[in-house]
Amino acid sequence: MANSVKFRLKLLIDEKRNKVVLAEAKQDFVDVLISLLTIPMDMGIGHFETEACKTMLTDLRSTKDIHRKRLKMNMSSTNPSKFFVCPSFFKSDSYGHSAYSNFKNTRCSCGALMTSQIQVPEEEQVEKLIGNKEDGVFVNCRSSFIVTDDLKVTSNSIGVLMKVLNDRGYAGFSDLQETLIDVGFEEVRSLLGCLLSSEAALTCTFLKKTRMMRNLRMLSPPAPKNVKVCSVEVYVRKIDREILYAECNGDFVDYLLSFLVHPLELACSLSNDNTILGCVGNLCTSPCRGEASKSLLLPRIYSCSNNNLLDYDYQSTTYECLIGKSYSSCEVARSISRLPIAGEKAVSLYPSNPKIKSGTSSGYGTGFMKKNTKFIVSNDLTITPMNTSSTIGLLKKLQVDISDLEKYQINISKVELISILRASLISSSALTKGLSNLLVKKPKEEA
Repeated sequence: MANSVKFRLKLLIDEKRNKVVLAEAKQDFVDVLISLLTIPMDMGIGHFETEACKTMLTDLRSTKDIHRKRLKMNMSSTNPSKFFVCPSFFKSDSYGHSAYSNFKNTRCSCGALMTSQIQVPEEEQVEKLIGNKEDGVFVNCRSSFIVTDDLKVTSNSIGVLMKVLNDRGYAGFSDLQETLIDVGFEEVRSLLGCLLSSEAALTCTFLKKTRMMRNLRMLSPPAPKNVKVCSVEVYVRKIDREILYAECNGDFVDYLLSFLVHPLELACSLSNDNTILGCVGNLCTSPCRGEASKSLLLPRIYSCSNNNLLDYDYQSTTYECLIGKSYSSCEVARSISRLPIAGEKAVSLYPSNPKIKSGTSSGYGTGFMKKNTKFIVSNDLTITPMNTSSTIGLLKKLQVDISDLEKYQINISKVELISILRASLISSSALTKGLSNLLVKKPKEEA
């Protein structure tokens, strides 16, 4: 069980300042630490375009899922991928329904639910395995490592140790206490929480010290063409210019939901000046990371036709399938070299789009949310479908008079979406932090 695994760390602690200066760790712990960059974000919501959309976003998938399973401790709770086909797949000589889905409640083009499960070996689900048992999965050497308080990771050596101490103002070990600790699942989970919110993740985790974060300044996202992608109405409290909520359609919510599938390293590295929040940037640039672990391909099932927010690449896999003479079994692989024998049929299996509703063309139903539906998005990105009870309940909860609110119509481009994304990682006021620069104060009306 991953929850029972323990790692032994050696901490150097400045007791006078109540601060962890550095940790000495073995390869297996650093491998798990680097793997945190590959875990997608998560949240829950209703009112999806299809039932499969709900499953997709409550059971998030990553192209690194199988690789993380090879770690001594896997911090993601993803279940093994399952593969489903239409029940007609084994019954028809034409094999017209030759699509597969990783979600049981996906509808086939014929209207039937894909409920027949087929087995795809794990080694066939990845193009190639990264790393190895000796050197690690996400790291590329088997030495011990020095991990600083802000999670700069380097291979251990006397020279590195001396430089780290010297850079932090220590002439030697006289002011430092050496402590051995055992680190388990809960400690690593706490460390994950400190990645974005603290500049001193080890101190925050192991000394239970209040998280130390630099003052949040206006984030500097990349500067793509400032093309409008959607429009929202935001309601601003006059006294402090706080955005309390936004009214929007399903397109804007699709953009927000697409944030969930981003691995932390992708979500945090979107900046012209390489500003990366918390300690994530130090992990991203660690020289011990293997090149293969840096691939940022996302599963194609999460792509939306109107929603390529960050212009990232997607990965989808087509399989070859040999169906046996009995029509009840099949062999699935990326490529099957042998020719079918008497009674066998060879079929190509391509990935189905779980977001498309039965009876619609491929140009429709390609987002997560139901179209022509209005939503309310609060400052902390809580999403609810708009109705009378939701609007009244929100205003009561906020305890704000209608006269204290101003309404703004805002055009949202990729720049603003990236700003909201980055703000959401460290703040409960994501809309205000991400969109406040678009709010032009309205002139006072003359009496």
